[in-house]
Amino acid sequence: MARGYDLKKYEVNTKYNLKTLWSYLRKYKLLAIIIILIALALELTSFFDNFVFKFLIDKAADYSQGLVDIDGFISFLLMILALFVFVRGFIGAGLWYLRIKLFNRLEGKLMNDIERSSFWHVLNLSYRYHLNKKTGSMISQFTRGVGKIEGLLDSIMFNFIGVFFRIVLSLGIIVFFDFKTALVMLIMIIAFITSGIIITNKQKKPQNEANYREDILKQNISDVYMNIETVKYFGKEKKTQSYFASLSNYLKDARIKFWDIFSYYIGIQNIIITLGTAFMFYFSFTGFVNGELTLGTITLIFSAVWKLVPQLFNFLHGYRHFIRCNVDVSALFETFKEKNEVVDVPNAKKLKVKDGKINFKNVYFTYPVNEQLSKKNQRKVIKDFNLKINKNQKIALVGPSGGGKTTVIKLLYRLFDIDQGQILIDGQDVSKVTQESLHNNMSVVPQEPLLFDNTLWFNIAYANPLASKRAVWKAIKFAQLDKFIANLPKKEKTIVGERGVKLSGGEKQRVSIARALLANKQILILDEATSALDSETEREIQNDLEKLMQGRTTIMIAHRLSTIMKADKIIVLGNGKIVEIGNHKELTNKRGGLYRRLWDLQMGGEL
Repeated sequence: MARGYDLKKYEVNTKYNLKTLWSYLRKYKLLAIIIILIALALELTSFFDNFVFKFLIDKAADYSQGLVDIDGFISFLLMILALFVFVRGFIGAGLWYLRIKLFNRLEGKLMNDIERSSFWHVLNLSYRYHLNKKTGSMISQFTRGVGKIEGLLDSIMFNFIGVFFRIVLSLGIIVFFDFKTALVMLIMIIAFITSGIIITNKQKKPQNEANYREDILKQNISDVYMNIETVKYFGKEKKTQSYFASLSNYLKDARIKFWDIFSYYIGIQNIIITLGTAFMFYFSFTGFVNGELTLGTITLIFSAVWKLVPQLFNFLHGYRHFIRCNVDVSALFETFKEKNEVVDVPNAKKLKVKDGKINFKNVYFTYPVNEQLSKKNQRKVIKDFNLKINKNQKIALVGPSGGGKTTVIKLLYRLFDIDQGQILIDGQDVSKVTQESLHNNMSVVPQEPLLFDNTLWFNIAYANPLASKRAVWKAIKFAQLDKFIANLPKKEKTIVGERGVKLSGGEKQRVSIARALLANKQILILDEATSALDSETEREIQNDLEKLMQGRTTIMIAHRLSTIMKADKIIVLGNGKIVEIGNHKELTNKRGGLYRRLWDLQMGGEL
């Protein structure tokens, strides 16, 4: 089994799944009731031909005995056939048309509702949730789960409800004419369905195991394809294929285990049907011999039986399909149990930023290294952090890796809730305002801009979809992208590729700068915005960034200290604490200081 796989975690909770499905279905319960009533009407029409056969055979018997003349028999035959065509043909066809048309709309609406709400739910889950999830696995669970909603509804409507009506009507008819035959039929039905359910239930865990091994396989595929350059650079195609083959073999074993359980099903079901039919033959024909049943009645009974037997197989086929779909949607519905760690307080107000003043007051923050660790093993990241940032001030956060620089930004964005203290923006506590307004009042230029697989225009305008065309072009020219775009065959409509792979590092960074300018926020975050660039490109981008910072409160994170020499204030972090504060000149003159040591190492070429 693949490492990190915990099957027990993914036990299928059918009751919870049905409850979740009902929470969406009840919105359309009137439509569902109409469809069920149509299904009942269809089952009633399907039994009309049973009575046609009974009456025709009994009338034919009367004719053979001379009780009815030829004209009377032909008249009766034509009347019965006319009724048969009208009921089974016109009425039945109309009911089927309505049933399918209405059911298609019900399924379409439900799938659309679940698709939108599940996407929105996951999209709004906390940053920590997404850190602990694999993209390939999430996509697999989402697409498979939404797709199998149709299967769940089909099983319930066409296999369960329809067969239930068929069983009730068949038993009702047979009980009316012959109780003993009906009793045998009831025992056969119970034995057939019970054995089928038991065998099918044994498939749930193996199927669940196969599903999640499939998720692991897809996760690996996604990981490899997104890191294809690493595979090529190190020539590890064979090793990568070998690992993929091992995952594929795990999946193969799980699939075979799942499929093998079905081999018991066919033999047991055939034995039950054969024995039940034999007993029904015995009781019905002994009733005929004893004068209790007519040939027409026996014909009606067994036409009902022959109609019911395929429906029993249909029921268990539907049940197996239901279980499979239930397992498939389980992972999707389980995400609804995930609670957001960071939530807006009741009646949270929108953040209003005028000056962009930021104040960290006695901030403490810890988080577990992984989900299994207790509070005693939590790693302290930020300790007694105090920092005031004035309007339009340019602040730089520097220090060794793991010192807490990026965490400070994440706490400002409230991607995590702090343990103690306050973070204020223009005097407003970020924990008391809506997260949407908080995020909308800051813009960021990250080290590695992650772009959508869409056009250049889309990626830039994403920061402000309501911006005018003129404003977008202004941002493009500001970031010096206009000449680059002019040389592209499709201009601003050029697709940048997944994560922007078709652009160079500098081009992606310019897109990020244009996006930040278009957002036009008072607070700007530069998260090592030039560290991945070559020296010449870095100098060009740095000039753009300096223009972008004008008139904005800016927080810069930098490992390359030469990029933050012009900062108004440099904050040096070590082990989650502020160990030094000052401008570049003050800190480089401080012998024995951490900043001076880092500066000397970088200027000496050792880092």
